[in-house]
Amino acid sequence: MTTLKPYLAAFAFLLILGCAKQTVEKQHYFLPVTDVTEQSSDSLRPLLKVSEVQLSDFLDSDGLVLQLDDITLNQAKNHVWAEDLHRQIDRGLRQRLNQQQQQFTVVGPQSTADLSLSVEIHAFHARYDGLALTSGQWQLKNKQGEIQLLEGFDFTAKLTEPGYPALVRALGQNLDKLSAQIAEELHQLQQK
Repeated sequence: MTTLKPYLAAFAFLLILGCAKQTVEKQHYFLPVTDVTEQSSDSLRPLLKVSEVQLSDFLDSDGLVLQLDDITLNQAKNHVWAEDLHRQIDRGLRQRLNQQQQQFTVVGPQSTADLSLSVEIHAFHARYDGLALTSGQWQLKNKQGEIQLLEGFDFTAKLTEPGYPALVRALGQNLDKLSAQIAEELHQLQQK
């Protein structure tokens, strides 16, 4: 806990500084993307459609979210997502899943596919103890709409330094973990 004290103090200082200044310029953030490698378009692989990600109401806004204590959330006014968070997570999941598994070709929500992946995100924010939280559940359905897999997830990543850029990078790490979990389950599903 003593190693977190400097981060907590710096984090509190950033919050106070943000409240004290009246003419603060907005900072815009994108989730980190993975290194995009060319993937062969194997038409023999089944398609996996990633449906639009559903976010909890408190996340469905422009501002990054900070949990100040066990019951208080704060949406940043000057530290905002550069693009709709749904779109960033959708695109990030597709990129990561196409890189992490070879059983399926992962496509967007407009496509017709053999399987459909839907994701609900309940937490995608920073917590007062210096952790980035990502939790929720995902489900995989076949063409007939029958659930093939239903899994929960709860990931944390430690902020490597204080500030919003570190938070965004840590949330990107959690997205890496989520896509790795899904890729592993897809692999096991194909083995059955």
